[in-house]
Amino acid sequence: MTAETAVAPRQRPGRTAGLRTAVATVCLSGTLEDKLAAAAAAGFDGVEIFEPDFVASPWSAAEVRSRCADLGLSIDLYQPFRDFDADDPGVLAANLRRAERKFDVMEQLGTDLVLVCSSVSPNAL
Repeated sequence: MTAETAVAPRQRPGRTAGLRTAVATVCLSGTLEDKLAAAAAAGFDGVEIFEPDFVASPWSAAEVRSRCADLGLSIDLYQPFRDFDADDPGVLAANLRRAERKFDVMEQLGTDLVLVCSSVSPNAL
């Protein structure tokens, strides 16, 4: 392969070389499969999986991870985790169990980052 025939790395107009881009699936329309295909076709490097998109999908976490890999997409984040904090010890304990289940899904998806939203509950800390 010569310099003239080598394929240059993909450069997006207006982007800094080496800057990774990702899009949240909540920002796209369609099924999760449609959204992943659209993100890849648009040239994104990764996606943030919106939990309702995942729950509505017939795919397991392993299948979503595999499809993203096939499309050249990383799974950068799982979102959202809402209403985590609570002043009631029982509610907080239940939320910790809820977090553990999310961590299990995240491990299967291959991501270690979760978006924790601020709480609007009057019982938040």
